Amino acid sequence: MMKKTFILLIFILLFCNNFSFAQTAENQITSINWENNSLIINTTNKISYIESRLKEPERLIIDILNCSLQDKNLLTSYKSESGEEISVTEQPPNKVRIVFLGEASINRKSYLSNNDRILITRIARIETEVPDELKNEGTEKDERPPGKFKDLTIESEEDETRVLVSASKSIKYNTYILKNPDRFAIDLLNILPPEIPPPKFRPTAFVSGVRIGRAASGIEATRIVFDLLKSDLDCKVDSNLLGNKLEIKFKINKERHEAQKKLGLKIVVDPGHGGYDTGASYGGFEEKDVNLVISEKLKKSLEDVGISVFLTRDDDNFLSLAERVEITNSIKPDVFISIHGNALVSSRVIRGVETYYWTSQSHKLAYFIHRSILSHINIPDHYIRRAQFYVIRHASAPAVLAELGFLSNHDDRKLLTNSTTQDEYAKALTEAILKFLDIEQNRDQKSEIRNQKNGNQ
Repeated sequence: MMKKTFILLIFILLFCNNFSFAQTAENQITSINWENNSLIINTTNKISYIESRLKEPERLIIDILNCSLQDKNLLTSYKSESGEEISVTEQPPNKVRIVFLGEASINRKSYLSNNDRILITRIARIETEVPDELKNEGTEKDERPPGKFKDLTIESEEDETRVLVSASKSIKYNTYILKNPDRFAIDLLNILPPEIPPPKFRPTAFVSGVRIGRAASGIEATRIVFDLLKSDLDCKVDSNLLGNKLEIKFKINKERHEAQKKLGLKIVVDPGHGGYDTGASYGGFEEKDVNLVISEKLKKSLEDVGISVFLTRDDDNFLSLAERVEITNSIKPDVFISIHGNALVSSRVIRGVETYYWTSQSHKLAYFIHRSILSHINIPDHYIRRAQFYVIRHASAPAVLAELGFLSNHDDRKLLTNSTTQDEYAKALTEAILKFLDIEQNRDQKSEIRNQKNGNQ
């Protein structure tokens, strides 16, 4: 008996280690330092982060995405000279959160350095274009004669803005990412600013304006500031072989873009019937129970990708249709979906999935949901239909009522009451809702859905 217990413990430890390894984030924090009232974070790869400012109490929250701590000893806290409480924690899944708690946090600014592998958060003076600490950091005078600024051109495409900067000599430069408002600044350290102001530039999809001037007093350097229209951009700088031309590219950072889109999204899932209202009842199964199980699985699936989900009921209680709508509209969701099982008393042969909508804003959602279910579940197509069901007629959000199959039919009932197939319904609905919200699933999520689908065929 002792031997079997020992072997079991070894197996559990190996499993946990393997699971932990599988969950490792792409980026890791290697060190966290508190210097000169500033927090300096070093990582192995480029940093993608979201910054939020909250009140009551005043606090600054920085979430570093797809990231973990290389050493758990980095889970630490600091106290600033201004009385702020600073904490560093890991948040599932694969996120490191830094919180600056205190009134002084309103004056903190974050910027990236060292090819976006260092995140520095400092106290900055709001009125300056660049925090005073940045004005002379790494901006030493070049002992050689400075070069001349020659030209700046902007080329715009749908998914990218390219800026070409040229000078009379090889360019040394520093870059800064600035917030509130979002800006990208580059200092050409050994280049004199143009004597004649450049012409105004037309806004692009990512850049609303460009300003060119002297970097700082006493320094022969040119500063170019780009006013950004989006906060989820990657800003990449490359130079030619001679070093006298720079190419600056502004593109959407897909990971940060998707994370920001999910932030604040709300979905209401309505498990039909409940309490004394059992709905359809066949083969020992009551529709109210099936609806709740699939709704709970859908809730978990959506929450796993970072979306907030609310159930109109999470137990076996009766809710009127008006109460369901009142709950929904008070939440102000981005999507409403009511989960049901169908039934036909006169026939046990009829089977299939039906998807209902009423308002024009809901038709696209109904289409995505219907097609996704048919692609995941081996069930007949009973069509997308327009109907004035109370909950979808009065919901303020895009709203759909999904009849996932006929409990009155033996084959559909097997699908609706099988745990594995219920998971497939949840995945199909998740995929459709994300598509409707224009949120791209990452490769791991897509692979998981494909693997589960292939395993059930």
